[in-house]
Amino acid sequence: MKIIKVFNQNAVMVSDNDSQKIVTGKGIGFNKKKNDLVPRHEVEHEYLAADTQNKMQQLFQNIDPEFFIASEEIIEAAEKMLQTEFNEHIHSILADHIAFASDRIKDGIVIRNKLLNEIQILYPEEFRAAEWAITYLRERFSQDFTIDEAAYIAIHFHSALSGQASTKKSIREVTIISSMVEVIADELEVNFTDMNMGLNYSRLVLHLRYVVERIYQSKFHSMDDDVFQLVKTKYQRSYKIAEKIAKMAQVNYGLIIPSEELGYITLHIERLSDQLLQQHS
Repeated sequence: MKIIKVFNQNAVMVSDNDSQKIVTGKGIGFNKKKNDLVPRHEVEHEYLAADTQNKMQQLFQNIDPEFFIASEEIIEAAEKMLQTEFNEHIHSILADHIAFASDRIKDGIVIRNKLLNEIQILYPEEFRAAEWAITYLRERFSQDFTIDEAAYIAIHFHSALSGQASTKKSIREVTIISSMVEVIADELEVNFTDMNMGLNYSRLVLHLRYVVERIYQSKFHSMDDDVFQLVKTKYQRSYKIAEKIAKMAQVNYGLIIPSEELGYITLHIERLSDQLLQQHS
């Protein structure tokens, strides 16, 4: 491997068998210059894709390499915890995220993650790995990385597991579910942050997740029209809430909820209403 460019003491671009790579390793670029050779045993990670190279080049030129090293440690640990291998995009995205989060903490800026509760429920394994990550970051940088930050990192893990190049799709889905829950909470006048609501809240979030996933995949529940009409008539209050959810989803997110799913949402809301009555009786 012959060096083309030195980014810092831990990252260099090399030529290897007629292809260009970015390789990293502790001290791999220390006292090195163009055309020097890099022993393969010093390489810890390497990146081939051209689009990744461009991102990596920008990354190494703009952030402290310590954040990239920390990111690689976190990715390696998370892959072991989740027994998987993330797609290559997470390497540049997560390092950049950690660097930006560290800068915010230094400036005393705290950003609360409004989707924290939903992310904990929807992606429990990714969240546990992210909790380990923030503990690691606190110890490495002596900064107060919060539980809110764990939720952001969990989204990065989930997106990388799903083969997504960014977190946009995952965040959109969680945001839609959170908005649905908010409509239900307002209509039923219930506070889901109450400790007694934990199980009800978890079930509701998971049911709504499956609704959203089925809509995106165009794989809807089949509900006989007679049954749908019965549900609509028998559980009028719950159905009206389901209609409000459908309207909100269409107006805010362009998401069309078909009548079959509307019927099942009604049943979930009715079940939740019954559980709330039992808890307060």
